[in-house]
Amino acid sequence: MQIFKFWPRVLVAPLAACALAQAVAAGAPPFEPLPAPAGAPATLSSEARWAGHGWQAIEAETQRLAVREIGSFQGRPTGGLFGLGTRPVQLHWRAYRHRSESRGAVIVVPGFTEALTMYQELVHDLVVAGWSVYVMDHRGQGFSSRLLPPEPPTAQGDDDAGERGHIDEFEHLVDDLQAFVQRVQASRVTDAAAAQRPTVMLAHSMGGAVVSRYLARVGAASPVAAAALVTPMHEPRVAEPGTNKVLRRWCDDGAVQLPFQLPGLSARRVQGEGFDVERAAWWAQADRADNELTASVPRLQRRWADRMARCEGEHCGHPHARVAGPTLRWVAQACAGAAAARGPEAARIAVPVLLLQGGLDTVVEPAAQQVFCANVNAAAPGRCTAWRLPQARHSVLVEADAQRGPALQAVLQFLAAAPARGPDLRAP
Repeated sequence: MQIFKFWPRVLVAPLAACALAQAVAAGAPPFEPLPAPAGAPATLSSEARWAGHGWQAIEAETQRLAVREIGSFQGRPTGGLFGLGTRPVQLHWRAYRHRSESRGAVIVVPGFTEALTMYQELVHDLVVAGWSVYVMDHRGQGFSSRLLPPEPPTAQGDDDAGERGHIDEFEHLVDDLQAFVQRVQASRVTDAAAAQRPTVMLAHSMGGAVVSRYLARVGAASPVAAAALVTPMHEPRVAEPGTNKVLRRWCDDGAVQLPFQLPGLSARRVQGEGFDVERAAWWAQADRADNELTASVPRLQRRWADRMARCEGEHCGHPHARVAGPTLRWVAQACAGAAAARGPEAARIAVPVLLLQGGLDTVVEPAAQQVFCANVNAAAPGRCTAWRLPQARHSVLVEADAQRGPALQAVLQFLAAAPARGPDLRAP
């Protein structure tokens, strides 16, 4: 979402110059434009297809082809200094197991402030293409547990702390994903046919950085056969290029070295005034297409509604999906996690990667994506394939049809070419 551009200048520094310097030093050329899709086109939803439909209505349509499963599990506890006063973290997930699966399994990894409710159109298109789909809400967002202690409720009945975009440790996101992959694989090995089909990943923005770290961590033991990263957050843009550089070194070095949260400061929101204010501001715009995310007003309008989703039942780590505005701790961890994701350890990634870059993306730094691909290809030339969509903004998966269609065609063709299975379905 719009999480970087409006931070107070005293708190942020531009990342573009540093990323570009790294890209030049690494000899990473700019990505070429995405070529026209080859082969028969896939059946994809149009902007008009789900007009007036909420996320639950789309999910219901998906269930005509797939069996929905809802579950949760405990992630690493959060909170407490030196391990004291920790709180449990419940991670919400959903699976859509195709009744006549022909492709394999796709694990979808959302971006910052996003919930699985916002991905139902994508889930539907993947199921129509023959895939079973598995998606988990990150800790701190969606229907998973929030990481800050509750505060007195607002007039709407929600506590403000529950709406802040906060993270304890970026690597905990990687831990959570690794645990989720294990659960997905364990559920599929009981079906001999499903076990022989590939498990792949499709990630957006912050999710792309999480997947990059996961693939580097597991290396050649990856049970995942391929990964498509759509506008991955290999470096967030926290200010326009050429502005204040006061905290650049802090973002590069201090954020990585800070091992604990600062009481009263780390949980402070550093952008915006909350979900309702941001939503009202967007609705009040004369031109709602004037945003950093997508040229598709219908899809963005639906996403605002999906962000207000409610959750009931034993598998809800949090009762609503409203999240807006990053905390200072999230800033630090985004800097650290993105730097690690694009860094030299990316050379340990042992599976094919497709990276799609938005030519009009002002939320993440394109040059950092070039650094990532260069590091992946340093170990195995051609392992990272990357293309640029010249007219696409950051949220390609909810872009206008002219951008979303070719992007998803490329993703589906790439994933369909994944090996029959990963190296070891029981790998850690």
